[in-house]
Amino acid sequence: MRALRVTADALLTVAAIVGVLGFALFVGVRLGAVQPLVVTSGSMRPTYETGDLVVSRTVDADTLETGDVATLRDAGGRLITHRVVAVLPAGSGQGTAAVSIQMKGDANAQADPQPYVVEQALVPVVRIPGMGPLIATVQRPVVAVSLKKKVAALVAIAFVPSGTPPPAPVEAEPVARGRHAAQVPEG
Repeated sequence: MRALRVTADALLTVAAIVGVLGFALFVGVRLGAVQPLVVTSGSMRPTYETGDLVVSRTVDADTLETGDVATLRDAGGRLITHRVVAVLPAGSGQGTAAVSIQMKGDANAQADPQPYVVEQALVPVVRIPGMGPLIATVQRPVVAVSLKKKVAALVAIAFVPSGTPPPAPVEAEPVARGRHAAQVPEG
């Protein structure tokens, strides 16, 4: 029972840490401060590998510089994460803060065929190698429900008392001291 409790406590601690980090990421996403992205191609190797989780934040596109890594939407609406190779003012008819950005994947021989005309971009803050497939798996309903049940079981085990309760203290008869100690009541 002790080994089970120690294992449950360790797993519960890990789950608590993951839960706190997950909650912080959830709040960041809801507030629009960050966005988690999963790398789906090898175009940015060796900087980013397929399956990496990249947590990004939004910036004004005119703050990007050559050499920065950024995530932008292409004409089809897909998010593309590549390295910036040029930043130019956008042509007329675009928003006042819009810039034209030419990008290239680190593993690609050629720059992307079309520049991206954008006002905002996502820039990576944190990279978590290989976490993408785990995130995709955990988001599946079958896995999510099962995982919630297991976490609930760990919490329940953590509150189960361990071992036997300590013995209750034994109350001793008071010891008479002083000049009245030798007196025995008559009766």
